[in-house]
Amino acid sequence: MTKAKPSSIVLANWGRRFIAWLIDYVIMNVMLAYFRVEDIESRLIPIILLPRLPGFDISIWSPISVLTFFLYWSLSEWYFGRSIGQLLLNIRLADMQGRRPSLGASGIQSVGKSLLLPLDCVIGWVYPSCRKHRQRFFNMLSNTIVIYIGTPMRALKQGDYTREA
Repeated sequence: MTKAKPSSIVLANWGRRFIAWLIDYVIMNVMLAYFRVEDIESRLIPIILLPRLPGFDISIWSPISVLTFFLYWSLSEWYFGRSIGQLLLNIRLADMQGRRPSLGASGIQSVGKSLLLPLDCVIGWVYPSCRKHRQRFFNMLSNTIVIYIGTPMRALKQGDYTREA
């Protein structure tokens, strides 16, 4: 393992990406709870479209929450290049050349993160083309990567990119 050059594109590792996602998830859910989105949603959307866990008053999914997460990630990663969690962990979304992604690309990759994350990750880990660039499936569809900003302690040079170890 060698030190990466500061000018090279360094692909962020999965652990750092997961923690950034978790920080965003907690922050957004606290905000949604503060504004009582689930109560508002139960008044606006028919109960048949809001399935609940048996024996609990917790909905399995929330269309307004999914839309809120989608908009948060799409707009923050397009405009700022990163979300709050990504900012705290020194990573950001980029196109394949390391530049700022377009709004469309940011939106496409946000669909997987806000609605289909487990499936998005599993396909990304299994599909060889995604593994090569540490992409989730929707990152591959949008031609985006998540990069580490700075010089990692340990890195591996593989092809056009350096991978954070």
